[in-house]
Amino acid sequence: MTASLNPYISQFGEEFDSEKSSQYRMAIQCALGGLSFALLDTKLQTLVGLEFYQSELLTDSNDLFRTLERALEAKGLNNKVFQSITCLIDNRLCTLVPKPLFNEANQAKYLDFSFQLPESFVITSHPLASAQCQIVYAFSKTLLDKMSAKWKNVRIIHSSSVFINDMMKNEVETGIFVHVHNRDFDVIIKKNGNLFFFNNFRFNTKEDFAYFLLFAMEQNGYTGQDTPVCFSGLIRPSSEIIDLCSRYIKDIRFVEDPHSLQVSKALKEVPYQYYFTHYQALK
Repeated sequence: MTASLNPYISQFGEEFDSEKSSQYRMAIQCALGGLSFALLDTKLQTLVGLEFYQSELLTDSNDLFRTLERALEAKGLNNKVFQSITCLIDNRLCTLVPKPLFNEANQAKYLDFSFQLPESFVITSHPLASAQCQIVYAFSKTLLDKMSAKWKNVRIIHSSSVFINDMMKNEVETGIFVHVHNRDFDVIIKKNGNLFFFNNFRFNTKEDFAYFLLFAMEQNGYTGQDTPVCFSGLIRPSSEIIDLCSRYIKDIRFVEDPHSLQVSKALKEVPYQYYFTHYQALK
């Protein structure tokens, strides 16, 4: 079934050459229902390829990995060697633990408090230096095994860690940052340069989205009239969600391209916020 999937975004610049894969860094983002990857040519310091898939057919790690291999095969990349590979785990199964309270032996307990984890999932963590905490997360052991068997040098991290680290470096000292996934979104509240709040919310409608966002803001002492809200992820300024949120939030922004890397002309047709986490993972 996965063979019939077509990307809804597929942009490759004229600089792209599958025979140059050894000078490419690849960032892959994996989520049930969605898959994407981006390629950075390290010699040119240019993003040269970007592809996104979204489908209800992507129901487990086997489906995701087969789709990834077929997507790479179509570009002549499936059995190539890359300079580096980063796999971004994009799911809700994560939590933050302040460093003074973190104990590696208790990783499962931190997640059990909020989630019911499948037995087949592995639990791991890594530090977030920008926020003085540890991100603990779970993901499919099947995906781990397949990624590790295919690429010995693969680095696996949670996508939320990329979002948090970059937003903590943002010049806005106090603000709200929102990263939109397919049917859920992350919220960071940053206060005086410090991480004050982080959570993830699932939504089905634009009303759900606005309610959860405004609720998180209100519960932490902020209103839509006094604090900027910056969006990234799978959302456009012209979306119904932004239209609704703008009725209650005065200062709505979108994450900006810092231009530390070049972007191929073909990729400039894709909104930067869509591939923001790929970009940051490849820097």
